Amino acid sequence: MDRAGIVRAVFDQGWNEQRFDALAPALGTFELHVGGQHRTTDLAELEAIVGAWHEAFAELRFDVHAVTASDDVAAVRATLRGTHRGAWQGLEPTGRSIEVEHMFFFRFDGPRITHVWELLDRPALDAQLGR
Repeated sequence: MDRAGIVRAVFDQGWNEQRFDALAPALGTFELHVGGQHRTTDLAELEAIVGAWHEAFAELRFDVHAVTASDDVAAVRATLRGTHRGAWQGLEPTGRSIEVEHMFFFRFDGPRITHVWELLDRPALDAQLGR
């Protein structure tokens, strides 16, 4: 699978369907960069992160609009959608729908993802949740 196919699978199979078995060859240990914070994580922790989002947001789904890949980098533009039905980051369920634009950048070493940078419209997410 090429790099564009790998990152599409991260969203289609991983985030949307919560099926991570096919992603194991591409996702071992990797650096995750979100909101100015950086940490080393792995496929098992990613599964837990995705599971927590699905518990908090019914019908959670990433719609991927564009993927571009070259050499050792891939970029993704996507929209996250869902309905806030469970507790999330200290906020009790609001029943509100969310629609949040995202950009992701993936760095590869061969077929493996080594770094993921996530940029999201956090002010829009907070406003949609009534924060």
